[in-house]
This record gives sequence, C-alpha cells and structure tokens, in this order.
Amino acid sequence: MAEVGEPAIMARANPFRSALGLDVSFPGPGQAAIDAPARSGNLGGDGCIAPGVVLTLLDVALGHAVASRLGEPSSFATVSLQILMRSAWPPGPLSALGQAEPLARDWREAAAEGRVLARDGRVVATAQGFFARGGRSGRQLALPVDQGGCFRSLRDLLGLREAEGVSTMAIEHRHVNPDGVMHGGALAAFLDEAMRMGLRQEGADPRRLGSFSIRYLLPARPGTLRAAWQIQRRGRRIHFTSASALGEDGSLLAAADATYLEGDA
Repeated sequence: MAEVGEPAIMARANPFRSALGLDVSFPGPGQAAIDAPARSGNLGGDGCIAPGVVLTLLDVALGHAVASRLGEPSSFATVSLQILMRSAWPPGPLSALGQAEPLARDWREAAAEGRVLARDGRVVATAQGFFARGGRSGRQLALPVDQGGCFRSLRDLLGLREAEGVSTMAIEHRHVNPDGVMHGGALAAFLDEAMRMGLRQEGADPRRLGSFSIRYLLPARPGTLRAAWQIQRRGRRIHFTSASALGEDGSLLAAADATYLEGDA
C-alpha cells in the first residue's frame, strides 16, 4: 500500500498536538519521531515534563507511525495503549520514537510500539498500542488561535475542574484530533489527573507514574466529560488505581488502570 507521507499527515490540523508544541518528523517507513519541548505549559510541579504530556507524546508517536502507512488520509483511532515507565525523567525536553506494523494487509488494524528518550539517550518509557482504521475523513479543522504558550499548565490546557471529589472538563476545540473527537492523549491525561486527585484526597503523594493502560471504547465528542475513579489498593510506596471517562449521557468512553509510586525518585 502506498504511504501518505509527511505532507498529507501534517496537513490535517491537530489542535491538541499543536497546543503542546509537539514537533513531528518521519525518519523511515512506518516510523514517527516526536519532540516535546520543556516549556512552562508542559511542566509539572517538579520542573519535569508532566506525566500527561508524556502519555500524549507516546500516543502521538505511535499514532503518527500508523498514519504514515495509510494509503490516503484516513480516519483511525487508538483502541488501546499500554505504557511502562522505565525511570523517573529528568528536567528538560523529551523525544519519542514510534514504529508501526500492520495486523491486516490493508492496515485496517495495526500495532505500534515506541519509547520515550531523555536528552542523554536514556529510555524513560516504553509503549505498545493497538489502532483501528475507519473510513475517509476529509474534515479539516482550523487550529486554535492560542497554542501552547498561553497555557500555564497541562491542567490549564485541559480546563480540568475538581469539585466534591469529582473531576470534570469541557471538551473544546483545543482538545480534539483531526476528526473532531477528543485526542487520545488528552483523554489519557485527563484520567491520569483524576486518579492522582483521588490518591491525594486519601493522603497519598502520587508524584511518579509506574504504569498506565487505557482502552478507548467510544469516541469522546465535544461536551462535558466526567471521571469516576477508584483506588484498588493503596500501599506504603505503590498505589493501584482505575478510572473511567463518562460522557454527558453517562456512556462509558474510556477505561484506564495505573500504578503510582509514592514520593520522589
């Protein structure tokens, strides 16, 4: 199957990717390289790139690796994503590499794997993902006027609201992918923040992410999103949590599981 290549992929507006300032290149067939700058809006409280940005970085790397092999600009979606943190990441920019392989001859389903690298070449995180292709999508979205630099933090970019132990956000233009549904990285970041909030309410200090797994069940379209979280087990150093993303009608849009490590590295 003919490859779309960089021009066709990058011509499809991607507001959430652009808001984070992610730089995309394609080093080879079925490969994508993504760079994340360490600017203020992308940083967590420890001065390192926020975990939700790392989740997005990997989703973009794997997704763009798949997109580079499609025969025409097509609608495709992340079905599931599993991420394992290999080490605590240092301050500074990060980069990710993604590699895709077909699970069907027409690339209707594809698998991808990737890794996040620190500036010294150390592997910070690894990921595996499963992607499914839909029909053609000719929709073109205009990028938001304000990108990246105007957001104080990832939580600010998400527009995250917390009240009475519940995390909510309004899915807006800046959160979507080229097909007009919520970007997989934004949804993963939202559930990560919700699970951290739940642990903090119980007196834990979930600074470090150990592992993260998410399944995307239904498209999350513009509207209000709510997270329901549960602490499965709280240990002295390791905490196990789960969370679900619910639409305005109560429909289950995505489900995630994560492991958090207490305190500093």
